[in-house]
Amino acid sequence: MRRLTALLITAAVLAASGDALAAGKRIAAKDLVPSPAWDAGDGVPTPAGLFTTENTAVTYRNIEEVLPTRRIAPGASPSPLATAATPLEVHYRFGDATYSIADFVKRTDTTGLLILKGDQILYEGYYQGADPQDLFMSFSVGKSFVSTLVAFALADGKLRSLDDPILGYLPELQGSAYETATIKQVLQMASGTSFIEEYEDKDSDIAAFAAVVAKNHGGLYDLSRSYRGAYPPGERFYYATANTEVLGALVARVTGRSLSAYLSEKLWQPLGAEAAARWLLDAPGSGGRELAGGGLQVRLRDYGRFGLLFANLGRWHGTQLLPAGWVEAATRPADPYVDYGKLQPGYPLGYGYQWWCLPGANRRFTAQGIHGQFILVDPVEKVVVVKLSSWLHAWEDEKEAETYAFFAAVVDAAAR
Repeated sequence: MRRLTALLITAAVLAASGDALAAGKRIAAKDLVPSPAWDAGDGVPTPAGLFTTENTAVTYRNIEEVLPTRRIAPGASPSPLATAATPLEVHYRFGDATYSIADFVKRTDTTGLLILKGDQILYEGYYQGADPQDLFMSFSVGKSFVSTLVAFALADGKLRSLDDPILGYLPELQGSAYETATIKQVLQMASGTSFIEEYEDKDSDIAAFAAVVAKNHGGLYDLSRSYRGAYPPGERFYYATANTEVLGALVARVTGRSLSAYLSEKLWQPLGAEAAARWLLDAPGSGGRELAGGGLQVRLRDYGRFGLLFANLGRWHGTQLLPAGWVEAATRPADPYVDYGKLQPGYPLGYGYQWWCLPGANRRFTAQGIHGQFILVDPVEKVVVVKLSSWLHAWEDEKEAETYAFFAAVVDAAAR
C-alpha cells in the first residue's frame, strides 16, 4: 500500500508539472531575451583567450578553471624543507646598476620565487596575488618532467635504448619527421621536424598547436606527428614543442599508463611532493591526453623539490631515485649541434635532454618555459632557484638575461 501511495504521489507531481508548462508558466527558450555574459571569472579568460590574455598572473595559476586537467597524486607525507632563520640577501649587477631581490621581483614580473640550498629554504616569496597553495603553470618547464619520465621508462626496461628509432615504439610515425629519428634526437630537439615555433607569428605552427588546446577536442599528438621532416634527424637543433608531445606519447605507449599516473608513481610520491599537481588535457575525461609540451600545474615548493632532485644528481634522501648518470647525461650537451653557443647565433646556452645547459665551470642548467618560468640548478653548490613569472610576451630576452645574472649572484651569496 505504501509503495502504491508513493507512485500515485509521483504521478500527481509529474502531472502538475505538465499542467504548469501547458498553462504557460514558463517562457519558451526561443522567446527569452539574451542575458548578459556571466562575468565572475575574475580575469580568467575563455579557452580561446588563454594565450592572449593580458591578465597573465591570474590566468597562469587558474588554468583548471579554463580547461580540464588530470590529478597527479602526491605521497602520504611531504618531504621536509627547513626554513632559514634569516632570509638570504642578494645584490646582483645587471647593465650599469646593482639591484636587490625586491628589484628583481618587480623588474621581471615575478609571481613566485624560491631559493633552496640543500633542503633549506633561503628565500620564498609570492607576488601578484599568489600564495603558497597556488598551482603555477609550467609551460615548457614541463618538458623537463617529460624527459624525466623517459628516464624512468628506460630504467623500468620499457625502452631498450635512447639510440632506438622511435618508430619502433610508435609505428604510426611512419612518413612523418620522426620516421628515422632516434629517441635521443627527439629529446635533443633535433628530430628534423618542419614544425615552426615562432610565438609572434600568428600563422606559426605553435599557433595551430595553441588552437587545438583551446578547442579542447583532442588531437595534439596527431597534429604533432603530422609534420614531415625539414632536414635529417641529428643534423641540427630546432626547438619544437611537437617533439615533446611525441615523447609523451612514447611514455604513455610503452608504460600503458597516463603521464599523470606514471609521474605520480615514479616521481611525485617518492619525491614527497606536498600537494597534488595537475596536468592540462587536450580533451575532457579519460580520452584526454596530457599536454606533454608544457601543461603541468605545480606548487612553488614542489618545483623546488624537483630541481633539488637534479641538484643531487638524482639522489633523494639516500635513495638513487633517478637512474645513475641520467642527470649528467640530460643536462649536458652530448653532440656538436646542441653544444654551448651552437643552438642559434649569439646565444651561449647548450641543450641536453629537454634541459637548457648554462656555460661555466659548475655545469649549471635550467628548465624554462614561456612567459618567464625557470627552475635553475647549480649541482656543485646544491642551489636551486625557482622563478615563476607573468611576462606579457612569450619570451623577453632582457628578462631572461637578468634572471641568469640574478641566479649567479644567488649562488655566490649562498656559497658564502
